[in-house]
Amino acid sequence: MPGAEVRPRQRGSASWTSVLVRRATPFAALAAVFAVQALANAEPVVAFPLYLTVVLLVSLQQDRTESIAVAAVAAIAVLFKPLATAGQASDVAPALLLAAVLVAVAIAMNELTKHSRATAAAAQSKADGLAESERRLRATLESAEVGLALAGLDGRLLETNQPLALILGRSRDELLRTTLGEIIVENDRAAIDEGLALLRSGDVTRWDADTHVVRPDGSAVPAALFIARLPNPIAGDASLLVQLADISARSRAGALRDCVAAVRQIIVTSPGLEAAMPQLLSTFCGHLDWNVAQYWAADADRKTMHVRNAWNASGAALDAFLHASRGVAVTPGAGLVGRVWQSGVLAAEEDLESTPDHERVSVLRSAALRSVVAFPVVDGGEAVGVIELASDRVRSLRDDEVTMLATAGVEIGQFIRRSETAQALRRSEADHRAIYERSPIGIARISSGGELLEANPALLLMLEHDEQTMRAGAWPDLLRAYDQAAARQHKAPFLAGFTDGSSVQVRAATGSGKWLWLQLTATSIPDSSGRPEHVLVMIEDVTAVRETSDKLAEALEAQRDANVNLEKIDRTKSEFLSIVSHEFRTALTGIQGFSELIRDGGLEPDEVRAYGGYIFNDADRVNRLIGDMLDLDRMESGRMSMRAADVDINDVLMEAISRAAPAAVSVEFKSDLDPRLPIVSGDRDRLVQVVSNLVNNAVKYSPEGGTVTLSSRVEGQFALVSITDTGIGIPQDEIGHVFERFRRVRSGAAQSIPGTGLGLTIVKQIVEMHGGKIWVESAVGHGSSFHFTIPLTAEGARSLQLRHA
Repeated sequence: MPGAEVRPRQRGSASWTSVLVRRATPFAALAAVFAVQALANAEPVVAFPLYLTVVLLVSLQQDRTESIAVAAVAAIAVLFKPLATAGQASDVAPALLLAAVLVAVAIAMNELTKHSRATAAAAQSKADGLAESERRLRATLESAEVGLALAGLDGRLLETNQPLALILGRSRDELLRTTLGEIIVENDRAAIDEGLALLRSGDVTRWDADTHVVRPDGSAVPAALFIARLPNPIAGDASLLVQLADISARSRAGALRDCVAAVRQIIVTSPGLEAAMPQLLSTFCGHLDWNVAQYWAADADRKTMHVRNAWNASGAALDAFLHASRGVAVTPGAGLVGRVWQSGVLAAEEDLESTPDHERVSVLRSAALRSVVAFPVVDGGEAVGVIELASDRVRSLRDDEVTMLATAGVEIGQFIRRSETAQALRRSEADHRAIYERSPIGIARISSGGELLEANPALLLMLEHDEQTMRAGAWPDLLRAYDQAAARQHKAPFLAGFTDGSSVQVRAATGSGKWLWLQLTATSIPDSSGRPEHVLVMIEDVTAVRETSDKLAEALEAQRDANVNLEKIDRTKSEFLSIVSHEFRTALTGIQGFSELIRDGGLEPDEVRAYGGYIFNDADRVNRLIGDMLDLDRMESGRMSMRAADVDINDVLMEAISRAAPAAVSVEFKSDLDPRLPIVSGDRDRLVQVVSNLVNNAVKYSPEGGTVTLSSRVEGQFALVSITDTGIGIPQDEIGHVFERFRRVRSGAAQSIPGTGLGLTIVKQIVEMHGGKIWVESAVGHGSSFHFTIPLTAEGARSLQLRHA
């Protein structure tokens, strides 16, 4: 637009005009001076001061080119008249000197002006930098988190930043009218005054301390104070730099940390709750700045809660409050304490003035208390008590304090559980110790290595030893006896460990030499890892019981033997009746039948003789049975006498063969007799009875074509006789019973062979009456070998005699 283009041209025109005027003015001034000089026809020296003034003014204001140009014009003006009038050298020289002076002055002044302008510019730049630095410094001071101030050596504040005003709760103007001593709590003022005195005297240049500053409302704020002496070399005096930091958070954190440490120290070192709780309440009040503390504990029925412990700083009003609290029974959900008990969560009344009025609040207010907090004492997730803290000023709980109190409640609950458990353990230990000391049964505690650790009085009295003797000698003997008895019962030895508490009975001697039966019951006591730590041994004197038991066992054994004998007698009687009746009936039947045939007549003489022989044999059979029974009865009753004489066993054996051979035509007899067999001492008839019985049995149980072998030889101090057959043999389960009365093999072909079952019993009795023994070796289907021994005579044992085969 046209209007927009006019104004810039006008400003440029005005600027050019001003420059033109500024540059033309010095030349106009020189022209004016020159004109006046010419009109006055004055000498150049007269106008020289005016030319010099113009040159000086231009040199001070214009740049180098303009100032030199003006000086050159002035020099020309000075030289114009002498040169124009063609004056003498003496006239031109002064003019030339003046012209040179003007040019030199212009150049010098220009340099001076340039230097001064540079110096001024540098000074201005430095001033601007200082101003900017001051602005940045002030901004920094205002944004600092700590309070900063400048004070005189007398402590009066000269300059302060806004954070200091905020910390102290005052305006900056108010602070400029105060001193350091006036913002410090009264208790710390003496220390501040002492520090200021040291700074004033120059003894120290720095001083610091943790203190409390006071606000206009009277509240004290913990603060870290730092003061440094700042020298002023220009003015000569000094000032103080004051730094004040609000350490409320640090102080609170330190108090919480110290409180936690103190609580844990009390918990660790106290023997029980009654000793610990007053210290805990004092710790909470002392470290956290509360005035009164109470511990409410749940009653046994858990329906109400009463004050068990209390602590207060001082004051009759607080004592009255505590006294009133002791009579209060709190129920779940009633009041602050009841709510905390019911919920198990910390709760607080930060300002009782704004709390709804009820009985407990009225009591708190009457004690001039303004704030109260309660937190639960928790054990196993359940509130077992509540700790109540009250203060005479309004308190606002922070998160870290809430966390610390809640944690302390849990740790105190755990301590209560541990202390109750420890108390129960102490009671249990005392009870067990009383049982151990007063038990009528001996008790010993043994290490895992088998060493006696301790023995109770009953054990020492029982064994009549002191503990040292018991440890050195009596216990090792008991341990060996235990292991031997355990081995006999197939039980583990003592040091192998015990789990079942089984008992072992051993015999042991007392200190006076009396022998006792002791019953040892050992139980291993494991450590925390399950390995046996030591063994508890219960030792009971069972001598009377053992003697009674032994007598009872003997009586039972005698009764058992009697019962066995009765059963045997009964069985023998039955077998006797069965066999005897069978044998008698068989013999009598034969006798009766053959007698009837003879009685009826009509028989030939040969037939009569044959039938008479049969009758004789049957009568002889009955007679032998009766004789055997009588012999056996006399032997068992000890009424049979032996007619001892020297007997040649080989003759007895040969006689037995000669007797049996005529009737045993189906069996072959063999003999293997030792011709050097010595004479034995015995009843020859009875020995013949023994051999005949064994030979008859061998013939009876041998099949047709079988062999019966009789042998004899010396076996040490005995003559050994063997009768071997190739008969049917004896089953293994029957071999042990063949010598029993009326015992016969009832299996296989043996069932059909007649016999009474008394022959081998009589044989065994006769052999044993001679001091020998008899036994049998047999295999079914391969025959049997009966062996018996008869002692040699003393003379026969000394010299062997030759015998015929």
